[in-house]
Amino acid sequence: MVINVHAHLGHKNHHSDAFWNISARFYSNLMGVPLETIRKQMEPFQNYDAKLFVEQMDAAGIDKALVMAVDFEMNSDVGEAPWSIEEINHWVVKQANEYPDKLFTLCAIDPRRGERAIKLLEKAVVEWGMKGLKLHPTAGYYPDDPSFFPLYEKCLELDVPVYSHTAATIGPPFMSKYADPIYLDSIAAKFPDLEIVLIHFGSLSYHLKCAEIMFTRSNVYAELSGYQAQALLMPEYFLKNLRSILDAPGIKPHKDRLMFGTDWPMLETIMDQKNWVDWVKNIPEKGKEYGLKFKQREIRKILIDNAKKFLKL
Repeated sequence: MVINVHAHLGHKNHHSDAFWNISARFYSNLMGVPLETIRKQMEPFQNYDAKLFVEQMDAAGIDKALVMAVDFEMNSDVGEAPWSIEEINHWVVKQANEYPDKLFTLCAIDPRRGERAIKLLEKAVVEWGMKGLKLHPTAGYYPDDPSFFPLYEKCLELDVPVYSHTAATIGPPFMSKYADPIYLDSIAAKFPDLEIVLIHFGSLSYHLKCAEIMFTRSNVYAELSGYQAQALLMPEYFLKNLRSILDAPGIKPHKDRLMFGTDWPMLETIMDQKNWVDWVKNIPEKGKEYGLKFKQREIRKILIDNAKKFLKL
């Protein structure tokens, strides 16, 4: 069994025309590819539904996955999507419900929506069976803003975790400074019984800070989506860091709080899900190339056991 704790389902109506236009221009400039070519290449990202995802899950050997949308629409440069945030999350739920033995869901919502966010989270968890709250602070907010505390108190009341993006790689108009995990450390300290998941485990820029936060905050967990690029381009660096992190002590050791993720479909062009699953499974063998010893049970914790326990499966 393999459990993926970070993947996305999406529809064109999850984002405004401004979002799609800004994204197309960004990738066109970044890659030096004509704008219309990029628009064509982006079409699959405007309809990545559960049927397609489950087909690719099965091909990759992934048994269960946590799927979600993203709420970027409070960003003033993007604006509201054609669908409301409630419609967006409910669409994800309905998609996932077609595969109840395989898919679970998170409620994606910007905490700046205030009381609306609290009411939607409660509905999502109680009525729809969603498993927690998904934040993407790069839309323009620091997650430890005290005005958001009632939302976190609702998470505690509902006994669900908070998942938040912690990687610096993000295109305009979204800003990486809001993804610094130090702002999640503030929440972990204020709410020591609230479970928090560091999405992307800080990636290249913030991973040591994430590890340090986890040393003193036993309520903080992490997942490894986004590391496909490091594994492909910087394998020795990735493996040495992973070995050090797994060896870090703690009341709840890091090796018991790291989980597997893919961020599907965002990183498929770098390393598809099957290759990423295989790469992680083969870490004990790959480590030998650099004089590093990994145990199969450590990798099993990342791929299966930690997520199974965390999600209460």
